[in-house]
Amino acid sequence: MSRHLSVGRGARIAVAAVVSAALTAGCSAGGSDGSSGGGGGSDTLTVNTSFVIKNIDPAMEYEATGALTVNALYDTLVTFEGSDVGEPVGELAESFEASDDATTFTFKLHEDATFSDGTPVTAEDVVFSLNRLKNLKGSPSVIVAGMSFEATDESTVVVTSDEPNPNVPTILAMPSTGIVNSKVAKENGATDAEDAAKTDSATQYLDQNPAGSGPYVLESFDPSSQVVLKANPEYWGEAPEFSRVVISNMDVQNQKLTVSKAKSATVALDLSGSSLEGLPESLQQSGAQDTYYFLTLHQDPAVDEVTSNLDFVRALRASIDYAGVAKLFGENAQPAAGVVPPAFPGALEEADAQVQDLDAAADFLDDAGLDQPKVSLMYPSITYRGVDLGTIAAKIQGDAKKAGIEIELNPQPIAAFLDAQSGGKVAMRFSPQSLNYPVAASLVNNLAPGQSTAATTGWTPERATPEAIAAGEDVLGTLDPEAQVTALQEWQRVLNEDSPYIPLAYNAGTVVATPDLTGAEYSPAGWQLDVAAVGKK
Repeated sequence: MSRHLSVGRGARIAVAAVVSAALTAGCSAGGSDGSSGGGGGSDTLTVNTSFVIKNIDPAMEYEATGALTVNALYDTLVTFEGSDVGEPVGELAESFEASDDATTFTFKLHEDATFSDGTPVTAEDVVFSLNRLKNLKGSPSVIVAGMSFEATDESTVVVTSDEPNPNVPTILAMPSTGIVNSKVAKENGATDAEDAAKTDSATQYLDQNPAGSGPYVLESFDPSSQVVLKANPEYWGEAPEFSRVVISNMDVQNQKLTVSKAKSATVALDLSGSSLEGLPESLQQSGAQDTYYFLTLHQDPAVDEVTSNLDFVRALRASIDYAGVAKLFGENAQPAAGVVPPAFPGALEEADAQVQDLDAAADFLDDAGLDQPKVSLMYPSITYRGVDLGTIAAKIQGDAKKAGIEIELNPQPIAAFLDAQSGGKVAMRFSPQSLNYPVAASLVNNLAPGQSTAATTGWTPERATPEAIAAGEDVLGTLDPEAQVTALQEWQRVLNEDSPYIPLAYNAGTVVATPDLTGAEYSPAGWQLDVAAVGKK
């Protein structure tokens, strides 16, 4: 089938910009004294969030703040607008064709697309970027596993999937598929070769010198405190309304105080649950329940003999007071029934939520042959989406103690946590998780035995039950949307018995914005907010 894509943040934003300019001519937007929470003036948008970021090389980006930033610096073939993740719209691609068997996708590039240095975006750049993403074998590489890429001419890219996959266009909207200037990247250590995981050395350069075609370029990047973006003077689409964006690392309490007092152009990304209470009614809110929080227990006995005992996992799962955990996340949260959040098709019913059963926990410990087991729980010492993760970890610790399980808490700075997680030797860890892309079946490609998250948890096919393997294969083996929803629900029920994952609660992402802004919509696509789509009323 042939498909001409609607235009993304370029032409549509142009209309908003013209209207906004007419309405605000001769008027001050306010905040020029810097009182908008660090914005530095009426032409600066301030975005306050509790940082979850390691780098801004798109092929290595996997965290929330990184996705937010990379989405502004790099264009992708397609994208999503606002909160709508049901239909991809064109960005670098003006159209695409999909084969009937959903294995071949042909993208035609816009002829006028250019990088921030003014050079044209070509099909070779696209192929280089996607091959590099695949071969770096970093956390986001899993989304393009099983795909190959070919440039048939300067403006045509053919993407082939080893297996039928109608979700390929959705996958190619993710920030990690951002297209880099291949010439600049190669000159600074990048390679798309099969051994890129060992030979590519460009991430450090790209962290300070992004080579994208997006509406913004980088002014400064400090992963511990602040990211500053400025409008790309060579942007091939319509210029964003704000010439500068300051993304600041700020705890929830200060986010709430700052956005409440801000006169203009300020956004908070981590207010959720009880932290939304008491906000001025004039502030805008946009959100969706799209995140789950879970424990993972390592399945390699060489890493930890206790966590690798499946009956111990079952005992810990039965010990947790899920309703009590959900209360800590506020009124927008609910106890988890599985790993698919309610914002996406395939979620289990609220009535299926897991419940505490201390008697069952005791029985499972007996089956495991364990008496008063002791384990360590590592977690990032951050506030994420309005909740101090240390509070949740302490709740888990207290619940487990009632079942005779001793948990030693091991909080870590976010960078150290991510490094340890990637190293694949953490006995037990706790963290938030979002979908790789806004199709719930993507979780199978992440959590199934041998896949990316499973690999860092030592959950190999050899250590998995046949039921767990078969349930995941059933999800990926159907292309019918309704049948896939049913398969996803059954897969989650099996995971709740036979996997090293313990889903705890679902929580909503929320964008809170000052009333002078337009386009401040929460996106479940992974980048939370498209800063280039935010304009002035």
